[in-house]
Parts: sequence; structure tokens; C-alpha cells
Amino acid sequence: MKNIVVLVDLSDLTFKVLKQAHFLAVAFKSRVVILHVVPKEPAMVQVGLSSPVILQDPPPERVHQHHDRLIEMRDSLVKFGVDAVVRQMVGASVESVLEETRKLGADLIILGSHHHSTIYHLLVGSMTDDVLKHAHCPVLVVPGDEPAQAKR
Repeated sequence: MKNIVVLVDLSDLTFKVLKQAHFLAVAFKSRVVILHVVPKEPAMVQVGLSSPVILQDPPPERVHQHHDRLIEMRDSLVKFGVDAVVRQMVGASVESVLEETRKLGADLIILGSHHHSTIYHLLVGSMTDDVLKHAHCPVLVVPGDEPAQAKR
């Protein structure tokens, strides 16, 4: 396993995902590519009673902030002996993310899974679900914390 692509969303789950990537990269002497998509942002357009939401590219300062955080993540992996690089995409679709993983020669994709409701998945969808369905290589899903109702 030469190349591990780690999909991060900069949420609280990112640390757990990177920890798993570190563990596997050391074990297999793999290169880690930290891949992040800066999401598009909603912009309201007023057109009478129905106001559609249009997505627009994030402002440059947000893109730079996210990139700085990615560099910090990369540096923390490098500090512990992992060959790591970062890639950032803006407003990319699942298809373009998967195409990028192919270009990067991913032997494994690692990502996190947030616990969202069934309604959320129906309305919004899930990057994790789409990657699992269409990935060209194995995918390791790192679960988020259990939802409060599941803990007993």
C-alpha cells in the first residue's frame, strides 16, 4: 500500500481519521495525501415568494484558512516520520474527488462518518455513502462518536 488518501472535513472527527492514517502509514511505509474540499457557500437570491439558494465559491480568505489548517496536519504527520502532502479542492463534487483519488494513485481511502439522521441522508446525502459506492480502491471508514441516544 503505497498511497493513502485521507478525506478530511476539518470537523472534530478529523483527528481520529488522521490518527488512523498515521497508524497505517507507519505500518506500511505509505505516503499520505490529506485531501480536503472547501465547500461552496449558500447565497440567498430574493425573487419573490420562493427564494432559491445558490451555492457560490467560498471567499479566498476561507480557502487560505483551510489550507493553513491542512498544512498544520501535514506537519504533525511529518514530525512523526510520515511522508505526507496536502491537496485542496474548492466546491468539488464526489465524482471529482474520486477522480482526484485515482490521479493520486490511492491504494486506500480513509474518511470519517458522522452520525446523521435518516432524514438528513435523504435530503442532503452523504459523502461517505457515495465514496463507498463508487471508490476504485478499498475505503476505511472511521466512525464518529456514538450518538447520545445510543450510549447506555
